Amino acid sequence: MAELIRKLAAVGAQAATIANLDALRGLYNTSKHDPDKELRLGEALEVVRRTVSALQDISGLGIAAVDAPFQPDLECMVYVGFWDHYVGGETEVGLFLPSDHWMGTNPISTFHIPLLKWDELKTQLVANPRFRRGKDALGEQLWASFSKEGDFLDAGVWQGDIRELLTLLSLHNDRNLEESVIPFLARQNNFRSVGIGLIAACIDVVRSSPDLEGAAFRSAVEERADSEYAVKPGTTIGNGMLDQLTLIIERVPTSQRASLAGPIFRVREATDDKPYPVTLEGSNIALGVG
Repeated sequence: MAELIRKLAAVGAQAATIANLDALRGLYNTSKHDPDKELRLGEALEVVRRTVSALQDISGLGIAAVDAPFQPDLECMVYVGFWDHYVGGETEVGLFLPSDHWMGTNPISTFHIPLLKWDELKTQLVANPRFRRGKDALGEQLWASFSKEGDFLDAGVWQGDIRELLTLLSLHNDRNLEESVIPFLARQNNFRSVGIGLIAACIDVVRSSPDLEGAAFRSAVEERADSEYAVKPGTTIGNGMLDQLTLIIERVPTSQRASLAGPIFRVREATDDKPYPVTLEGSNIALGVG
């Protein structure tokens, strides 16, 4: 923190600003490391008053990050299971949310990776601090539920931004394997898998290019969903989901789009009049997962 404060001088911060912030840092450190030392109210209020003055100085320097819209990252807890299908040469990856269902989970996405890619994927997951692997992470009851299914390979828990997990798994998704599985099991035919990927791509696009509209916006989302989230463009489900997302984004002022986040998940079933349950809740884009 001391180094960060010191570097403000290089971008035009006044000497008084640096001194005021350093006083706040000193007061915090004293309180943290010597909690028994008396903290005088008048002194603390003066330090806070000077800190406000320092922040006002910094906000006028035109530092890009100061005026940038806040971009929240959402933390999800996702169960990740792996099952080998030796006949097809595929490892099926399932993503599940915690649920009060008797099975304890709610499926939200599927990936299809080649069997020989497992060691590479496992290394990447284990190295990621957001992933915990094994029975201790999943819990004995869920581990038993996952492992009793045929050809069970492994399982774990992801806790963090789900877009990062989707990106990691998408690197290994194989379109040929996806085409060869039973149609209703294929990733491209599952509105949850497609919806999560499209929402994740939409967030990436609006944060980097908030001014995009209409066909340009749709094209950018499709390209991003294809390259980063293993969502095949041009499908019936994909087009329907993208219709919903386009309407949602068009209702959000351009200046606020970079603050959007998602996906988040809601217990909401698809219906005949709303087959693709995508909604905007505050600044979050939500997907109904039943």
